[in-house]
Amino acid sequence: MAVGALGLLLFSCTASRVNPKADINLSGTVQRHGGLPVAGARLALTREGDPGDVILTVASLGFACLADTNAPAICDDARITTAGSNGAFSYKLKGKDTQSTFGYSAVLSLTSSLPAKADEVAGSSTTYRFHVQTETVGIPIRLWEPSVAARTGSFGARVSFPKLPQDLLPRQIERTPPRYTIEFTRGDEIVWTLPQARPITTFDARLLEDSTGTMRVIVSASNVRVSETLGDQIAFALRSGARAFESPLDPPISRGKGCSVADEKGKRFSLSPCGLTDGDFGRAFAPSVCTGTSGCTEPRHASAVIDLGSAVGVDLIVLRGCEQSCRVETSTDGRTWRSAGVAQDTEAAISLASSRRARFVRVVTPFVDSLTEVSVWDRRQRLPNASLLVTPGRFPTGNGGTRTPGASSPAKSGGFGWLTVVAAALLGVVGGAAAVLIARRRTRRAA
Repeated sequence: MAVGALGLLLFSCTASRVNPKADINLSGTVQRHGGLPVAGARLALTREGDPGDVILTVASLGFACLADTNAPAICDDARITTAGSNGAFSYKLKGKDTQSTFGYSAVLSLTSSLPAKADEVAGSSTTYRFHVQTETVGIPIRLWEPSVAARTGSFGARVSFPKLPQDLLPRQIERTPPRYTIEFTRGDEIVWTLPQARPITTFDARLLEDSTGTMRVIVSASNVRVSETLGDQIAFALRSGARAFESPLDPPISRGKGCSVADEKGKRFSLSPCGLTDGDFGRAFAPSVCTGTSGCTEPRHASAVIDLGSAVGVDLIVLRGCEQSCRVETSTDGRTWRSAGVAQDTEAAISLASSRRARFVRVVTPFVDSLTEVSVWDRRQRLPNASLLVTPGRFPTGNGGTRTPGASSPAKSGGFGWLTVVAAALLGVVGGAAAVLIARRRTRRAA
């Protein structure tokens, strides 16, 4: 999952060792990939959470707060500064600014970014999350600017990028193996996330469906123990520049098909239109069979059934929004069911060993309402031997209009996406001793 792919975890119940009245100097430099200073770089410093409160993921808040316009309201408390001509920056804080309501050491987040290059929709960015446990903290911000390629062909789809150079991070951090994630987004929707990616990552192009959006590579690490002058306990995410992509595929055979939900006794309720087959990857299913009916009590939804209209040969079933274990089954008549597999992740693809005749696909889970999309594929489509990446201009929509890369397609619900991304990225910290888990669906996500 995109946002779980980063896995930037920091516990917020660490005891603070600084005096609330002490003067805290947080400083550092912002440098490009090759070490050149970034004059005039903007930085956003935020306090991300208190014990018993919520902590925001690095994928959403810090990056969003750097925007000149349309930043979410939660960024009102962000401290924005600009680096000097030599890339140097400095924040003057008080000890209490680094502490939570209960006197624990709060998680601080510091983000900076580069302007987009000619072939990018958004530039590279870096986020550090850390604790302040001493009066002087130095954070060296380096931006990662890898050359990213993405292609389709007889192999499916493939993304390639170079590994993070060893000298791009401080030596104390380098000893922790980083994790690579490839993220495809469309506006505020996560199209697909490839966690634990490698410099050459091959995958089934059908996971992208017929989407148009942006993609980037993210390298991250969590819970890295370092000296107090570097942040004590840190996590980081270095994001490549975002590139525009356009899938050459047609929609899955399930797109626009009807569906129903069943209660715990197996009674079905038909839904039209079906929110699981509309191509919207960001909106939770949340069906209501009582809409417009007085005196109706909404049943507990125990499963969802997609009706393909006729039996076809199915070889891939893709689920988005599976909160926990989701059992997937197929049927030709809607009465006798055959197991296809179990999805355990928010984004899950179930490949069948051989094509199977099916008209109905059923997803059984106590969290039916949280599903966002179920896609059924009957075959692998012929793919051109070409780049997935395109120039960051405007894309044809197929209906005479245009849309910008990363924008939701015309069929999607409107509204500005950052609030959705931030909201989807929130996780509670129970009892003052829990961790942040990037989760997206979420979310999301950083543009």
